[in-house]
Amino acid sequence: MPASLFLAAAEKTAPSGIQLVWDFLATGGFVMALLVICSMAAIGASILAWLQLREHIIMPKSVISQLRSIPNYALKGDIRPLQEFLEKDGSMLSRLGYMAISGAFTSKQECHAACDIKAREEIHHLERGIPLLEVMVSVAPLLGLLGTTAGLVGMFSAFGTGGDGGPDTAAIAHEIGVALRCTIAGLFVAVPSVLLHTYFTRRLDALAVRIESVMQETIQHFYQHFEVQRPAA
Repeated sequence: MPASLFLAAAEKTAPSGIQLVWDFLATGGFVMALLVICSMAAIGASILAWLQLREHIIMPKSVISQLRSIPNYALKGDIRPLQEFLEKDGSMLSRLGYMAISGAFTSKQECHAACDIKAREEIHHLERGIPLLEVMVSVAPLLGLLGTTAGLVGMFSAFGTGGDGGPDTAAIAHEIGVALRCTIAGLFVAVPSVLLHTYFTRRLDALAVRIESVMQETIQHFYQHFEVQRPAA
């Protein structure tokens, strides 16, 4: 047989990658369907976390540069241009910075306390999506174990379906395949979820530390160069 004919015949008989994936998922039953839903939820949560934790969205370099220019604004004796810039920017750091230089607090300690509370609130909003990954880390292996247990039950049930001819080996092999595939699918969802959850948690912690550092510097410079007086009651 010519090589071209042999390759053509092999392509006709060999299943495609999509068909292999479909066969893998179809044998898992309802447990596999739940694992597919979990994988889609993990992907969605990862995309949401990545979009929210982009540094140039949370801490634009222009905002950091402006906050570090407070001594220059002090030389001009007018902080209002910086306040207007921060108010228009709309990023997380600009909201915190605007609060720090608003002049609503008469002491650094009072300002620090209020900004810390606001920063924790802002960071809590950035955590959306990360807890779902943590849930997937726990749920996916349990679903895989459920599918494995269901497959083992089916396997032992198949021992009595062969009659006098002995166990139905085809049914037993099928149930073993179901059990192992559910285990593989559960780990396939859980392992990337663990890695992504760890990555996004560490990234959020790093951003929180950088924000704290910039805010510390901002409050120090503001109260060093601008005298804040509480308005009379």
